[in-house]
Amino acid sequence: MASPVRLDDYEVAEFYQAQDPEVVIVEMRVQATLTTTGRSFAATSIQVLRIREGHIVLFRDFADSRVLEDVIGEPRPGP
Repeated sequence: MASPVRLDDYEVAEFYQAQDPEVVIVEMRVQATLTTTGRSFAATSIQVLRIREGHIVLFRDFADSRVLEDVIGEPRPGP
């Protein structure tokens, strides 16, 4: 899938083991560039994974979409 976002660097900021032994929660930090403008930005996301028998059977990524909206420059809808 084509994306105007290029990931330049990422790191695992925190790693949490849930009470359920199959579930881990990872806080990721990413440095990226919007290729259409060359503008760089940083973002943090939380990922929830369920790993069963060595395979990822569930992956959820939660990020603050306002970061990308700010970089692109699209106005946010009002309340």
